[in-house]
Amino acid sequence: MIPVPQQWVTLHRVGTDKAGPLDSVRTGADGSFAFTYRRTGAPDAIYFASSSYGGVAYFTKPLHAGSTTGDDAEIAVFDTTSSDVPISLRGHHVVIGAPVAGNLRRVTDVIELSNDSARTRVARDESANGAVWSFTLPSGAREAALTDGDIPATAVKFAGPRLLVYAPLAPGMKQIVVSYLMPSESFPMLVATPRKTGIFEVLLEEPSASAHGAKLREVSSVTVQGRHFRRYVGADVPAGETATVTVPDIGHSVNPWFVAGLTFVIGGAMTFALARAVRRR
Repeated sequence: MIPVPQQWVTLHRVGTDKAGPLDSVRTGADGSFAFTYRRTGAPDAIYFASSSYGGVAYFTKPLHAGSTTGDDAEIAVFDTTSSDVPISLRGHHVVIGAPVAGNLRRVTDVIELSNDSARTRVARDESANGAVWSFTLPSGAREAALTDGDIPATAVKFAGPRLLVYAPLAPGMKQIVVSYLMPSESFPMLVATPRKTGIFEVLLEEPSASAHGAKLREVSSVTVQGRHFRRYVGADVPAGETATVTVPDIGHSVNPWFVAGLTFVIGGAMTFALARAVRRR
């Protein structure tokens, strides 16, 4: 169901064998819509429905097998605005691995944003000041790139140390995952919290690395697939705080994909819970 009548809704299929739209219907007077389809081809194919409103595309969650109704089949659309709206930083997770090559360490930031308004925030223009949201990488960061998350790489620009987001930001949660390399001479690494941050987390793969400041305190370490991470967590960190991360001399290497995967293991449950809470609100 979509809470706006007379809108076109499209059913999509995305799989390793093929991808594309399957069908489209127009919503009824009450905003309802229905599709009947049969799953075919690759078993890992994902099916979902989408609709466009105010020039912004909105999607359902992936549709599970059988009949899907209720929240899982709902497409909520919103009016747009280019004016400032309350965007909070619900979570910032920083994973720092052991050296991957020479004197470089792979760093992965998982950032969880929440648009706490009832409108979709869109970019004012393509300038730095017109971006929907921005984030400053630590000094010395190299080869920064989006590696996953809810924001397409085509809607992000890097201007020096700044990451500029131009994608529409609808009410609710969005996750941004950015990866970059940090040379040894850039440590101790300073991680600022320019906005109040709900959960601030630093994971360190090297046993003798450490982090302090920004209300961080060391909690129980985590071990995933035989790799051990020291874990530091701070809650409700005020804006203007700075964490300092120190690392030892060059040691063993770590697979950067593993580091990114670990971030999702640690932060996935919190992200899902927050997203559900914001959506229901």
